[in-house]
Amino acid sequence: MQYNYRARSQDGEIVEGTIEADTQKGAVEQLKGRHLMVISLSSKNAKSAAKTGGSKSGKSLLHMDLGELLPVSNRLSLKTLMVFFRQLATMEGAGLSLTTSLDVITTQESNRALKKILNDIKNRLDRGVTLSQAMAQHPAFNQLLVSLVQAGEEGGMLDYSLEQGATLLEKQQQLRGKIRSALFYPAFIMLFAVLILIAFFMFLVPKFQEVFASLSIELPELTLAMFAAGDWFQAHWQIIALAVVGLIFLLRFLISNKQTKRYVDKVELKIPVLKDLLFKAAMARSARTFASLVSAGVTVVRSLEMSEGTAGNVVVQDGFETLRKNAIRGMSLGDSAKQAKIFPTLVSQMMRIGEETGHLDQMLERVATWYDQELDEQIKATVSLLEPFMIVFVGGIIAIIALAIFAPITSAIVQLS
Repeated sequence: MQYNYRARSQDGEIVEGTIEADTQKGAVEQLKGRHLMVISLSSKNAKSAAKTGGSKSGKSLLHMDLGELLPVSNRLSLKTLMVFFRQLATMEGAGLSLTTSLDVITTQESNRALKKILNDIKNRLDRGVTLSQAMAQHPAFNQLLVSLVQAGEEGGMLDYSLEQGATLLEKQQQLRGKIRSALFYPAFIMLFAVLILIAFFMFLVPKFQEVFASLSIELPELTLAMFAAGDWFQAHWQIIALAVVGLIFLLRFLISNKQTKRYVDKVELKIPVLKDLLFKAAMARSARTFASLVSAGVTVVRSLEMSEGTAGNVVVQDGFETLRKNAIRGMSLGDSAKQAKIFPTLVSQMMRIGEETGHLDQMLERVATWYDQELDEQIKATVSLLEPFMIVFVGGIIAIIALAIFAPITSAIVQLS
């Protein structure tokens, strides 16, 4: 089979031509052996597959939003998709047919939504549709996963591509878990403190007011201020509740709206402590996505196109968009990453080395692994930093309440004695 290619040499020159190979993966490997970095690779079969499999969506990768690119749906979790991809990769590697593998997985699957999807995919396979085209009909499999499967089909390495997809989903799940673990502790402490304060002002403060009123003693300013705060809270708690709900909806709108999300993302990358977590998570996620796609035989331009959407932050997404546009013009990724400024020197240097050695996917995987490790250390440091702050915060609230309550009691005891 003949493939038309457009690639960049080590000198930065754009090279175009035709290459003979049995599979797309083989063509990519041949070009790597010539120290060429593939920018685009196409065949007549690939074009026809793209027409039959991709025309129904009505959208190019460039016009898809983040929600469409993230490998998660309303019904299927990352873990569910990861297990499915890994099972299918194992059975494919063992030599089982796709229909047999799907039958086995469907039989033992407990998730009804996935069962329904797998049955539909199997029916499509029986009608002669490819696996990637069948997956493309279900939102649970985003364009990233579909492209990995399609590359495996065209390159004769479907089991490898499925395993790549499973690994990518697993890493994204771990990454999401790391971020949640970093935010869970302070969020839980703050929520617990707020709930305690609400219960105190709603139920205990009125009781203390009655007791101190019966004692007929002069109350200190701190106690009077606490009683005043309690009275105000009881009179206006509906307004406070509506304000909290309104604030939550406002934040969700700002994050989901494309026009305001850009400003929100920029602000996030300026918040102390949080900015390092978000940036490292975005770099790890997008670099691993880029590495997986390149390793599976997807062209550099298309890989960059999909990596944009998985970044999770508009600033980092803009950086990958710059890489993609410059790659189309023939600029090396290393030089382009250096000009983009959002990418640290480590990333630009690793990209340069990957281009020069023909092992771009391995270098990108190392970048993702390094950011994963950095994120782990950052989370540990963040939790260690927040622990004393939270202790002081909660302890301060308890101390103020104790002083406001026990000071009048002590005064009353002194007066009685």
